[in-house]
Amino acid sequence: MTRAIHTHPIANPSDVSASVAERESLATRQSIILRKGCTLVAFLLPVKLSLTYIVLIPLIVYWGYIHRFRLTNFSLPPSIQRVAAPLVMFLALAVLSSAVGVSPSHSAPALVSLLFFVLTVPLFASYASTPSVCLALITGQTAAALHSFIDAAFPGILPKLFLGKVTESGQLAITIPLCLGVIVANFRHGLGRQCDWRAFQSWRPPLLAATFTAALTLLGFQSDLSLSPVALTVLITIAGAYLLTTWQRLRALPKGTMRQQVALISLSLPLLLCAILVNLKRGPWLGVLVGGGCFLLVYARRLVLPLACSAIVLALGVAPIRERLLSSYEHFTIAGGRSTIWRIGAELASEYPLGIGYHNSGILREFAPEIPAELKHFHNNLLNIAAEMGWLGVLVCLWLIIAIVRYCLSDRGAPFYVALGCAVISWQVAGLVEYNFGDSEVTILVWVLMGLLFQSDLKHNKPWESDF
Repeated sequence: MTRAIHTHPIANPSDVSASVAERESLATRQSIILRKGCTLVAFLLPVKLSLTYIVLIPLIVYWGYIHRFRLTNFSLPPSIQRVAAPLVMFLALAVLSSAVGVSPSHSAPALVSLLFFVLTVPLFASYASTPSVCLALITGQTAAALHSFIDAAFPGILPKLFLGKVTESGQLAITIPLCLGVIVANFRHGLGRQCDWRAFQSWRPPLLAATFTAALTLLGFQSDLSLSPVALTVLITIAGAYLLTTWQRLRALPKGTMRQQVALISLSLPLLLCAILVNLKRGPWLGVLVGGGCFLLVYARRLVLPLACSAIVLALGVAPIRERLLSSYEHFTIAGGRSTIWRIGAELASEYPLGIGYHNSGILREFAPEIPAELKHFHNNLLNIAAEMGWLGVLVCLWLIIAIVRYCLSDRGAPFYVALGCAVISWQVAGLVEYNFGDSEVTILVWVLMGLLFQSDLKHNKPWESDF
């Protein structure tokens, strides 16, 4: 009896092609969903944290599901490893300090949140469109800035829709240098041939934008300054004429790079500067001066002196700003103020070599009851990290910040990435007098920008220059 010979049918080449096409179509749809989701997250981040979570959390989960088989098998370019190494070590120290800290159970939820949302970095590095994300972020921040201006000028006329002054100012310290980088990147690498880099370096656009910023700022402080009807009318006329002229100019330009340049210089940047001024937060003021000044030193040195003169005029001539600066020492030495908080932080850092545990700074009130109940951190990034994660945590944090800045400044021919480095500098300078590293809206923004930063090496190009 002969045995039947079973043979496997040869696959139909058309079926194989259809299967490959189907997989490619699925990958394309997934990429589109993740890319648009990243852009939406960037827009919502300056608007409302709860709305950001509604989009970002499913986005990270979806990204993790798609890459579930590749998460343990990947390699990074050496340039990214130089930044990823201190970041991973920082996260490991956060886990260690929480385990041996004064209250591991209290650290656990914040630690899980930190480890989860740091996945924003690979998500944005893999799928975000750098120009779209930056323009969406600046658009959302501009809308929030407009709300802050109206709320300052006409208190109570608008509902409280956006973030508070402290959080918004922390974001602005990062967004304003970033906006400068977007403007210069547009001028130098925009697709439109009408982009003229000399236009940004000339006096006229910055001077007009500065005039509009000054008018908006004085209008924002008008309830504090008790402006006369004549002065108020003049300021409103200047602002109205400027807006009308800008609107007509925008309508006359074709859609694309040039229109975005005009909108960023003429509208977004003045509103962002106005918002950070009327919010009266000194740390972000210093951060923007240092970070923005560093950027201008590289790309528009002739504007540094006018910037410094404008800052001096604002400090001396606008009463709320002058009073805020003059009261700095009094606020520092007041009972329960930064002098008390910083002393307690230094003592805890000395007593606990590995730190009291991530997110455990709320215990500081146990050492000084005069500290207000709402103050649950040390108003200084490095001191807060020293208290919670020990001095080794401070060294790793400094390593991380230096690695990011060096990475950003390695190619001065890429202004957008230099701007990212200046934004990190601004963030940390502002953090000398506040704990903006512990503000979720600010740290998620930093993770987003780190993701954009890594794209240049992961995709072997400069996304801004090639995709915009």
